[in-house]
Amino acid sequence: MRLKYGLRIIKLQTTERPGESFLYNLYTAFVTISVLVFIAIYNTSFITVVTLGGTVLGSALTGLCSALLAFLLRKTLRKKTARCLLGMAGCGCIIGATASCLPGWEIRPGIETALFLLALCFLVTEINEYTLNDGTT
Repeated sequence: MRLKYGLRIIKLQTTERPGESFLYNLYTAFVTISVLVFIAIYNTSFITVVTLGGTVLGSALTGLCSALLAFLLRKTLRKKTARCLLGMAGCGCIIGATASCLPGWEIRPGIETALFLLALCFLVTEINEYTLNDGTT
């Protein structure tokens, strides 16, 4: 395409390696979820953690495991509703496993805690769906 004075418009092509955007999306999901879980646990009393290091480690484990779970669900399931339901259940299991494995973590029993965990798992699942979206579904 030529412009008025004989100048050409050069279309720049991006050279992107095949797995580069996926790794960026996975890292973005991991960091975003880790920060969200850290803020949620640190500012509420539904899950009590004794040390700050335990909160950071548990948040990082939850973020990494939920991002990997979302990746596996995205590769195996095509329907978004099934992915979201299994992602929410998996996120709840990840938080429960983290609380049982790390010393100093205690989940308070009660309906408020259940609603808090349901909302947290919903947010984690939607963040995973948004950040790991590859444009195919």
